[in-house]
Amino acid sequence: MNSMELFPALLKMISALAVVLGVMLAAMYFFRKIMSKTGAGGGDGEFIKVISNRYLGPKSSIMLVDVLGSIIVIGISNNQMSMLTTISDPQSLERLKYLDQEKKKAPSFLDHLSRRKKELEMKSEE
Repeated sequence: MNSMELFPALLKMISALAVVLGVMLAAMYFFRKIMSKTGAGGGDGEFIKVISNRYLGPKSSIMLVDVLGSIIVIGISNNQMSMLTTISDPQSLERLKYLDQEKKKAPSFLDHLSRRKKELEMKSEE
């Protein structure tokens, strides 16, 4: 094969690769659009919010879920999901709101890292 035949083959291979990558990117874009419209994977509206999740053992847990303002306790096992109860007691609801607010106030790991970084920068400047 001489160099004159190699250049068109290389161009053909690169263009085919560009077409395949373009189709893959377009498919990924449309897949994300469809998933965000159907609500799979969490959308902008938070109509269903998982408040807490406690694992009891392999493939079994209890979830506390807020669905449009109603608090529901759900049991999850390997084969099924069951509603255990709904929480409608005003005192319990207030306690849940308080605990949720306290949880939001707690500093995250990223906050700790940024604070340590600032401390190190201040020490290095001295």
